[in-house]
Amino acid sequence: MKKIITILSTFLIITLLFTGSCYARAGGGSGSGSNGGGSSSSRGNSYHDHYYGRRGRSNPIEGIVMTVVVVSGIYGLNASQRRRKARLLHQRTKKQLDILDDEDAFWNEERIKKEVKRNYFIIQEAWSKKDLETLKDYLTPQLLDAWQTKMNWYEFQERRNELTNIKLIKQHVVNVYDSENDDEDYFWVYIEGMMDDLTIDEQNQVIESYDGVFVEYWKFKRLGNRILLDEIRQQDEYEN
Repeated sequence: MKKIITILSTFLIITLLFTGSCYARAGGGSGSGSNGGGSSSSRGNSYHDHYYGRRGRSNPIEGIVMTVVVVSGIYGLNASQRRRKARLLHQRTKKQLDILDDEDAFWNEERIKKEVKRNYFIIQEAWSKKDLETLKDYLTPQLLDAWQTKMNWYEFQERRNELTNIKLIKQHVVNVYDSENDDEDYFWVYIEGMMDDLTIDEQNQVIESYDGVFVEYWKFKRLGNRILLDEIRQQDEYEN
């Protein structure tokens, strides 16, 4: 039992720390952070336990408890590191939003967050269903063309991307641009999400999967009082 716990703990730690995500979610992902293939699944990790009882034998229950404690600690540390840059950017941007909101209700931060949350779920679900008619109302024409090309490529490969259990864990407005011409206004949002992301072939076999946390930055352009998604960047593309 001790040997099994040790092996599983080591494997799970390596998985959490070194596994990269496969960008197949809405838009197919982009940027230098993409590893381009292979499946990955990262839900947590474990602790290599060396606890011995009075007779020198390990206690499986205590090993599991220690595993849970360490998993929680490492997950919290990773989450804090993920969000550090975004928090700093948001603190600066929030001051700008407070000023802009006094002159233009469009820039009310709570209103923006509600709109972003609503659009996030609609866009992810529409991508999964290859619903271009819905996406026309939520993407800029340029981004819609790019996504349609990616959908056509999936179809040519006889693959489909299914997204389920879609979650939005955290969002922060991290940059805004307010022009005299409202149609030129835009803003960037830090998006931290999670979902079951499957790429399935023509034989209905899962060939790629990812169900861990991902971070992206979404750019929205203003259209009257509405917003349209204009660009998605991976974390390394935006922050570096």
